[in-house]
Amino acid sequence: MMSDFIAGKLKLAKAHLESARRNLADGDTETATSQAFLAAESAAGALIANGGRRVLPIHDKIRSQFEELCDKGKIPYKFRNILSESYRLRLKADYGRRFVGGQAIPNLTSVVVHDMVEKVSDLVAATETIVETRRSSARR
Repeated sequence: MMSDFIAGKLKLAKAHLESARRNLADGDTETATSQAFLAAESAAGALIANGGRRVLPIHDKIRSQFEELCDKGKIPYKFRNILSESYRLRLKADYGRRFVGGQAIPNLTSVVVHDMVEKVSDLVAATETIVETRRSSARR
């Protein structure tokens, strides 16, 4: 059975993703970017908890736990950098940052934000599949 925590994180990820899509459709790339990051982080939290780990409410801890699970093959590796990428874009959207760690953050064009929203959408869909797969195998 899926825990309330995991179910809540998955529900939150879907809600943030839908907000990101609406904001992007309205031309609000900054808010769409922030919502995409929150969707990715919520999905990551669900996957971390699904792996039996405690989710600490700290961006860097969530990112490092998530990347570790990707490195170990528990989460598809193609998602490994999504939290870092979406966080960098969020720093530009929310705080006007132009650089992080000496690297330039791309401008928040509709194409850049749309691509991130699509990547996050793939992560949220994969999260739902992974969580449901574990839930079904636990029932057997």
